[in-house]
Amino acid sequence: MLIVEEMFLLLTQDNGTTDRARRYRRYGLVAAALTDLAEAGVLKIAAEGKDPKATVVRAGMTGQAPLDAILPALDGLSGRTLSQLVSSSKLNPEKATGQALARQGIVREDSGYLTVNPAPEIALRERLGQVLSGHRDPSLAEATGLGILKALNVAHGLLGPARGDLDRRGLSRRIESLAQGVPAVEALKKVVDPITASTMTMATAAGSADAS
Repeated sequence: MLIVEEMFLLLTQDNGTTDRARRYRRYGLVAAALTDLAEAGVLKIAAEGKDPKATVVRAGMTGQAPLDAILPALDGLSGRTLSQLVSSSKLNPEKATGQALARQGIVREDSGYLTVNPAPEIALRERLGQVLSGHRDPSLAEATGLGILKALNVAHGLLGPARGDLDRRGLSRRIESLAQGVPAVEALKKVVDPITASTMTMATAAGSADAS
């Protein structure tokens, strides 16, 4: 299963809604898809730089609908930094990913993609729990997935029992150590962190104004 498909399952509630990380959901899916494309040899991510450039290096489609859906737009963005790609409104694999999972019989296309076969997500959560507990060495997919959840600030809530005995701070530190250096995760943090900080500042200012 593609990383973007795994993230789609984790970020979609079983009752068919998509409230989990709705504000930043697309960013997370794009970061996952870019990692998939890099693994497929379609996208080359520069080895140096805090925000490396990403270049499309292979023509043609991958045969994977969630990835092929963003390739035409990605061709026009080739050579930009990863954070620019993650934040680009031209890239959105969500619809194609949901449809791909529907064709696999995992979700049903509805207003919010109702889960009809929970087995893949259950298996994914078990793997992530094993990684977090140290009983399994993380694959790139698992490190990326955990890093995306942390960057979206939804890891503690969405991982549930997979967290084991880790509290919020311990979980954050554990994921940070696992996902450190994953390019798409670092790019996602560059996009989401300033937005989150700005939102918190506005909320604090509003609270101060109400108090006065």
